[in-house]
Amino acid sequence: MKKILAMLLVGCMTFSLVACGAAETKPAKDEVSKEEYIQAIIDEMDAAEKAGQLIMADFRNNADGTGMTVLSEEAKTAIQEYHVGGVILFAENLDTKEQTQKLTADLQSAADYGMLIGIDEEGGLVSRLKKSNIPHETFPDAAEIVDAAYEGKTIGTELAELGINVDFAPVADVNTNPDNPVIGTRAFSSDPQAAASKVAEFITAIQKMGVSACAKHFPGHGDTAMDSHLGETFVEHDMERLRSVEFVPFEQAITAGTDFIMAGHIKTPNATTDGMPATLSSEMLGILRNDLGFSGIIITDAMNMGAIVDAYGSGESAVMAVQAGVDMVLMPANLSEAANTLTAAIQDGTISEERVNEALWHVLSLKYDKGIL
Repeated sequence: MKKILAMLLVGCMTFSLVACGAAETKPAKDEVSKEEYIQAIIDEMDAAEKAGQLIMADFRNNADGTGMTVLSEEAKTAIQEYHVGGVILFAENLDTKEQTQKLTADLQSAADYGMLIGIDEEGGLVSRLKKSNIPHETFPDAAEIVDAAYEGKTIGTELAELGINVDFAPVADVNTNPDNPVIGTRAFSSDPQAAASKVAEFITAIQKMGVSACAKHFPGHGDTAMDSHLGETFVEHDMERLRSVEFVPFEQAITAGTDFIMAGHIKTPNATTDGMPATLSSEMLGILRNDLGFSGIIITDAMNMGAIVDAYGSGESAVMAVQAGVDMVLMPANLSEAANTLTAAIQDGTISEERVNEALWHVLSLKYDKGIL
């Protein structure tokens, strides 16, 4: 980003630098189209910069085990060395409102191309804010929410004030399995239409506050008997059932314009043939992109979860995810391994240039729209 303005002398292409006054007058962002601006950035990036933009990392703790509430030199160095495109915050990163605002500002300052800063703030059981000293309104679990629009607006307002621009919410799963060990009342409803309605209301409201929503966990984690944090997870339904139940809230999320959809580490052996969890499945992600028509950012669930690390290395799984259609790899277990392996895969064509550019367009387009690019 620090080099890119020289590439944006669109009106000066046929003139000398002296005639154009390039040394004195560089064009503003609004002097070129969004497409020209983003393409100029992509054209200038090297493979390492491209790889980094496809990663959202976590820096929960300092080397001594204390929570990283102030941007550490180690984290700053990693962000700059690996050109990290996003960071997810946890309770360990949060103390006061002023401290969090300073942390997010410092994260933005450390980033090459602006930073997508995310958090899991569903309300209820999964709330990072409730473990901090930051004033905020508390909400019950999604199953008890009456006014999802009010919840979305409130959470969006609170996060925007902190400098957080992505919320990994709402849960778009349908709670059809009472024995599900991980979703349960985090879902709005056991009825797909009721869940879909509240998902759409939450997304519309939070994104009006400038905070991106992320509907999760595609293709649907509501009827699983295993927690993908712990290991291999399956949904046994066929495609007809997925389309009539599990996909319904995600379709409404797409209609509502959600910026992100999170792919879960969920295998669907009776609906797909590749035997892969959705995060690594070009077949399932192709359905999300092509059949359901999602044009935003596909992000993985955390890649340090048992369903991934028990079977794949950090670099291997990052490459497989991007090859399959993922745009951002969330929380690789080993950041340097993921970044370096992705870089090599981009350099040698293991991941096609077309696929890399598609992912970069999704990421940089949102950053442009948010005014952080």
